[in-house]
Amino acid sequence: MANQQNEKLIKIGVLAFRGTDKALSRWQKTAEYLSKELPAYHFKISPYDLPRLTRAVKNNEVSFVLTNPGHYVLLESKYGLSRIVTLQRKFNGKINTRFGAVIFTRADNKEIYTIKDLKGKRFMAVSPDAFGGFQMSWLELNKQKINPFKDFSEMQFHGFPQDAIAMAVFNRKTDAATIRSETLVNMIEDGVFKEDDFRILNSQNNRGAALSTQLYPEWPFATSKNTPRALAKQVAQKLLAMPENHPAAISSRTAGWTVPLDYSQVHELMKTLSIEPYNIKPNTSIKYFIKKYVFWIISSVLFLMLLIAINTFVARTNRRLKVTEKKLRNEIQEREASQVELSKYKDSLEKRVADRTNELMSNNLSLQRSQKALHDLVDITIDTSLTHREKLTKLLDTGREYYQLPIAMLSSLVSENERICTVSNDQSINVKNLQPLSRDNAQSIIKKEDQPLDIPDIENNHSNMGCGGRSMLKSYLATAVFVKGEAHCILEFSGLSKRDKEYTQWDHNLLQVMGQWIGSEIEKQLAVDEKQKHRAELYRVSRINLMGEMAANIAHELNQPLTAACNYSSGCLRLLEDEEYGNEKVKSGLKKTIESASLAANIIRQQRTFLQKGDNQMQKVQLNELVKKLVELISTEINRKSIELKLELEQQLNSVYANSVQIEQVILNLIRNAIDSMKNKKQGSKELNIRTEQYKKTIRLSVIDTGSGIDEKNKGKLFNAFFTTKEDGMGMGLSISRSIVEAHDGVIGVNSLEPEGSCFYFELKTQK
Repeated sequence: MANQQNEKLIKIGVLAFRGTDKALSRWQKTAEYLSKELPAYHFKISPYDLPRLTRAVKNNEVSFVLTNPGHYVLLESKYGLSRIVTLQRKFNGKINTRFGAVIFTRADNKEIYTIKDLKGKRFMAVSPDAFGGFQMSWLELNKQKINPFKDFSEMQFHGFPQDAIAMAVFNRKTDAATIRSETLVNMIEDGVFKEDDFRILNSQNNRGAALSTQLYPEWPFATSKNTPRALAKQVAQKLLAMPENHPAAISSRTAGWTVPLDYSQVHELMKTLSIEPYNIKPNTSIKYFIKKYVFWIISSVLFLMLLIAINTFVARTNRRLKVTEKKLRNEIQEREASQVELSKYKDSLEKRVADRTNELMSNNLSLQRSQKALHDLVDITIDTSLTHREKLTKLLDTGREYYQLPIAMLSSLVSENERICTVSNDQSINVKNLQPLSRDNAQSIIKKEDQPLDIPDIENNHSNMGCGGRSMLKSYLATAVFVKGEAHCILEFSGLSKRDKEYTQWDHNLLQVMGQWIGSEIEKQLAVDEKQKHRAELYRVSRINLMGEMAANIAHELNQPLTAACNYSSGCLRLLEDEEYGNEKVKSGLKKTIESASLAANIIRQQRTFLQKGDNQMQKVQLNELVKKLVELISTEINRKSIELKLELEQQLNSVYANSVQIEQVILNLIRNAIDSMKNKKQGSKELNIRTEQYKKTIRLSVIDTGSGIDEKNKGKLFNAFFTTKEDGMGMGLSISRSIVEAHDGVIGVNSLEPEGSCFYFELKTQK
């Protein structure tokens, strides 16, 4: 108890769009999560409707607010609310940070099929201020030139919870309504309704979700302007760290939280509809009418209630008499009819039970088979040991086995006449003769984006699928695979015999899922290829920049041996002209000339070797050998700048598995930075120490200098791109070095030394 008394109470205002109880049940574990992660505070969930939540923010009654985007934009404009994170959800296995609303009517309503059919009908929503419960759909109605305040026979604002609005449509208390899409999906998942109970108007193509509007950013978690910034920062960090499978995320039916999104789309909606905060909304709310006509409303209600009470009493009495008489007659008729029906039912009961049993057994076998195929597909996609090509092959083979067809093929639409992958279990089939589809056939499949092309009998279908070495094919199943919204390839399954009928809808859905997974795998591989290409070019640019820095040193180093070679050559000529000197002195001079010229050529060769682009092959690398090679490359510069070089290389050093060219670049970057740090040193010795050390599973390479050291305020930014402490630096060397080391699954860092100098180091795993 004493611990709770010391905790500071922090209230989180939550918009209870499905009622207070459901809001508490949904968000209580989030409050408990924050209280546990931040033990100095006790977080409490406070559910409100729209008006009460607005008053709570205005009166500073809450420290944090979780509400819909439209309400947040209004509170941000009026009371300085600031979003810190945004809600994210998981749907069909994907993380979504956007949501929409649904406009719906009963499925058996034969008067309403489109939004335009809503004119003159009864319509229900939450409130004029409700973003997901009205304003999203208002924009769609506005696009169809429907004014919800004039063109409906009755415009009802029911308020929260939204579940009651869906129930009103189902019970025919209104013709149509709008609520948040998630609410209707959750009620269907909870078994309150069936999917075919309602008809979705203005349905959007959103992979099966009930949706009638555009998608907007999910709910923001916002902080009040009076909430301490340190507390808001801590809360944001803890929410972003919450795993998507945490009990708090599961309880709230979310997938955790993400960084705050851009809500400009919400602002555009409010501008278009001319509602707050961009304009004063129409005074159509219930509160406005009550406030303006309160006396007349009360008088009318009292008088109406009196009339209703009298009329109800009289009508109820008459109705009871009629109902009683009718019940007696119906009871007699029902008993007679029941006896007849019971006799018929007994005769057919045994047959119906047998038929139903067979049907259930067949469905159960089909379900088990489909579940196994899905499990196999999931195992393939998450198996990190498989290459991209192996995953595609296994996916095709799993689909071929599921559909019980001998041939599976993936044909590219990007490169003409290219087969990405082909598998077959029939040795008699030469898959190399199967050419990709013609352009016309491919286009016909692409147009059927929502439904695969299923041809049980190619001959009777009058299809030309037999072209291009496909004359032996008798049945066909295919769908388009999309990558980044564009058709990338065709997924095909073919049989050598015709089928009796098309595959089931579930089989078609499984094919679509397979196509989506293949598209995802291809998209990830394209991203990996592009990233590797970009990284290789970036490394080469960095090496060229380093070469530019070394240009002055090259000129200085070449000048000395070339000058010596010229002097020795001139001396030899004079010796040849003077008969007093013998050939031995001429030979000695020429030998020294050759040595000087060779030294110059060796300097050029070393620089050229370093500048070469190299490849990306990984191999066993000895760090000591790389250090010796690089020291030889820049030894003359080290001597010219009066730097004392120390090599402390551990002799029994294991090899590492790495790209030698890239690791050379990292070591040279660290050495040159160490040299630059000592160039302005006036007093004391200039020492450069390169050290290698063998640990249990890693090897550390350290470059230690006695230069100016590292400013503590810059220590955390040294490895950021474009940050530099040099007057003429680009800020790319250490950033690229970090990228190279991390790509090798290693770490890189820096330590300041006392009384002077610094130590840059990196660690790589040893070769197993």
